[in-house]
Amino acid sequence: MDITLGYTVAKPVVTQEQCDAYAAMAQSVNAHNAACAVGDMLWEITDNGECYTVAEGGTVPEPEEEPDPEPTMDERMKSLEEQNEMLKQCLLEMSETVYA
Repeated sequence: MDITLGYTVAKPVVTQEQCDAYAAMAQSVNAHNAACAVGDMLWEITDNGECYTVAEGGTVPEPEEEPDPEPTMDERMKSLEEQNEMLKQCLLEMSETVYA
C-alpha cells in the first residue's frame, strides 16, 4: 500500500480492515514526519467529514535557541561572593568620605 499525500480512508472506520488501513496511514504519516529535516513538508491526517486524508501539515521549523542554563550552585556562590566584596569596597570608600 503506497500512502502519500491525498491518500484517503473512508469514514466511518468500523471494520478491522478499515482500522488496519487507518493505522497504516497514521504509521506512514508518523514515519514521514520523523524523517523530515528543517524546511521539509510535514504531513497530517485531516478529517474531511466523509473521509480521513493525508494532507500537507506545514514545514519543519528552525529549532529554537536553547535558553542559557541555570547557573550551578558554585557559580552562584562565586557571583554572590564577588558582589559582596564589591559592596564591602563601596562601604569602605563611603566611610572614608564621611569620616575624612
